[in-house]
Amino acid sequence: MSTTTRPLAAFAAAFALVLTACSSDAPGQTKDEQVESAPAGLETFYEQDITWDTCDDNDDFECGTVEVPMDYENPDDKSIEIHVTRATETATEQPMLFNPGGPGSSGISFVQDSLSSMLSKNLLENISAIGFDPRGVGASEPIRCETGEEFDESRETVFDPSTPEGWQESIEENKEYGQQCLEHSGEMVSFVDTSSAARDMDIIRAALDEPQLNYFGLSYGTKLGATYAELFPDNVGKFVLDSVLPPSAESFEVSKAQSAGFEQSLHAWADWCAETSDCNIGEDGDAESVMTAVTDFIAQVEEEPIEYPDGRTQPISDLFFGIVTPLYSQDSWDLLAMAFEQALEGDYEDSQYPPLFLYFADTYHGRMDSGEYSNETAAFNAINCLDYTGTDRTFDEVTQEAEELEENAPIFGKYMSYSAGCNGWPVDPVEPLESTDAKGSDPIIVSGLTSDPATPLQFSKDLAEELDNGVHITVEGEGHGAYSKDNQCIVDAIDGYILEDELPEDNMVCE
Repeated sequence: MSTTTRPLAAFAAAFALVLTACSSDAPGQTKDEQVESAPAGLETFYEQDITWDTCDDNDDFECGTVEVPMDYENPDDKSIEIHVTRATETATEQPMLFNPGGPGSSGISFVQDSLSSMLSKNLLENISAIGFDPRGVGASEPIRCETGEEFDESRETVFDPSTPEGWQESIEENKEYGQQCLEHSGEMVSFVDTSSAARDMDIIRAALDEPQLNYFGLSYGTKLGATYAELFPDNVGKFVLDSVLPPSAESFEVSKAQSAGFEQSLHAWADWCAETSDCNIGEDGDAESVMTAVTDFIAQVEEEPIEYPDGRTQPISDLFFGIVTPLYSQDSWDLLAMAFEQALEGDYEDSQYPPLFLYFADTYHGRMDSGEYSNETAAFNAINCLDYTGTDRTFDEVTQEAEELEENAPIFGKYMSYSAGCNGWPVDPVEPLESTDAKGSDPIIVSGLTSDPATPLQFSKDLAEELDNGVHITVEGEGHGAYSKDNQCIVDAIDGYILEDELPEDNMVCE
């Protein structure tokens, strides 16, 4: 692939995620009533119940599947299975569905591995958190495109798409990648759009015997949740959409906001670095000297990729992911300091840590110790290329965008420029929703952080304004994900709504 980045689209990195749970006061429905209210042609899918069994690899959780049509336009043609999980201990509590973002992140892994460290104890014990892998992700008909060796090679490939020749080469690489997805995943590549995933969520709701869906979505999960709310407003229960990726946003708009957001976070990190003994970069008390050391190092890698003792290399395009991943959470700032200290010394052989910038980039891309990858990046690309409807861009257009990005974010803008995006993708995008106002739905809480590098606060405010019954909460702070069990204000507001039906005040601010 090219040296430019695939759009981040608010990937919910392992360093910072957010969640929640619920209870519904809506009257119950019999299974017959669920089927009677099912969309035409989907009655048999709405008849099913989930058979829960202990998960093969985790005795503390139960696992099951829900059958859904691969193609909602032709539901009788072929069905696929969506995999779900829940904790055995709280299985009898009110269910709430979670999506951690991406697109491409596994909700099953999230609920089993991360949820307990993020939810308040009260919330965790009083809901049945349901994790699911959306279609094309994880265990649910995963999209596959490259082998591990091919992905490693693509990350190490260096060419310059800012020239007409390089731009054309990046498009050809994109076409080849798309064809690999078709070869490895077949027709499923055409059916992993967000609207189809939202329709799957309603079948999950019916299979849980719930009249309304309670849902917590983070980052891309907000786009998925808002899409569900638009398609099924009457079925919206307790909804929390945290750190918003707008359903209507196009890729350039997202790239522009994210490049500026990560740049702002890098400067905030430099201010912290200059004032703490935990960071040994630049001069004490001089944030400008910290930034100079950082930008000089970036310029050096731009000229010559980092070479590691195991033979792997890391060009600037991949280093970008190594730097921004720990910027997702202020709790990871000390790790970013360690990474820069290690890289500036350049002695990876004798370091007590593995190459940290490579480790962070591997984490972002889903690379495992075996050298194989999760399917996060493949699903990310396939889902986005069905969702984003812009026409293929010309070299002149991306050049103009690059100038705007670099002016907007002098450090990171250039590394989010000249992305071929979905140029040459072998499957046409789906028709977008005309709006996401979810008219007539129950209240939907929308929250955002004042300094979120991946999903700027304005995105949250815009969605809350667009929703017919949106309620906005602002949390002051750095990172990605407004809900935190360490902030009692946001815990009281969201937990109170989910568990006690106490709707918080619109436009409240948590310090």
